[in-house]
Amino acid sequence: MELEGEMGDIVVSLIVIVVVGIAVVAIFVISGKKKTEREKAIQQLAMKNGWQYEKVHQTHEKGFILRGEDWTLDAIASTNDTPSQAGSSEVSFANTWHTNLVNSVGGMVLIGPKVPSVKLGGLGDMLLQKALQIMIGEEADQALGLKEVFVGRTSFRDRFSVWATDQENAEKLLTYELENELLNWKMKEIPVVKFSAGGVEIITRQDRMDTPEKVQAVVDLGRGVLGG
Repeated sequence: MELEGEMGDIVVSLIVIVVVGIAVVAIFVISGKKKTEREKAIQQLAMKNGWQYEKVHQTHEKGFILRGEDWTLDAIASTNDTPSQAGSSEVSFANTWHTNLVNSVGGMVLIGPKVPSVKLGGLGDMLLQKALQIMIGEEADQALGLKEVFVGRTSFRDRFSVWATDQENAEKLLTYELENELLNWKMKEIPVVKFSAGGVEIITRQDRMDTPEKVQAVVDLGRGVLGG
């Protein structure tokens, strides 16, 4: 009887293993199918609008590059070589729309998510620098000396902060078209718009740009930068 009980337990365990294995395979198949469908949808969007689509598929970098008439959108997900504690590699995202048709000759201007003002002297400056580092990465060092300026409509200032060395320059770059596109932004992550002498970048870093809706939102914002 004990032997029969043990055999029964083994059979149940094998059944559980098989069922779990089938479920895992099914999840991978469904996930892969959805990923392929999203990729094709972005390619169709590019074809419809006359954009060039280039797939990026390297060991540690995957994504795509879109090229419009006067802009480029890089959407890259990168993995590192160091496994995380959960047993999988960490993934970082770098989505950047950029153009050199518009630039800022009066110093860097940043437009980003609303950051509460902190008047704590050096500590406040340190917190601001940390916020800028999260928004624009290593280039945060170039943002030293920027101060928050108050431009745009009240509804805009409620959702966004603007940093610049010169308020008049910021007012010039925050066009009516760009302000409207930012106010109409529907995606979860608030983008960062960076004006510099080299051009303009629209940056998001928190999520994979894997749907036509996300791509279209960034491209529409870029049109606001370019004047509609």
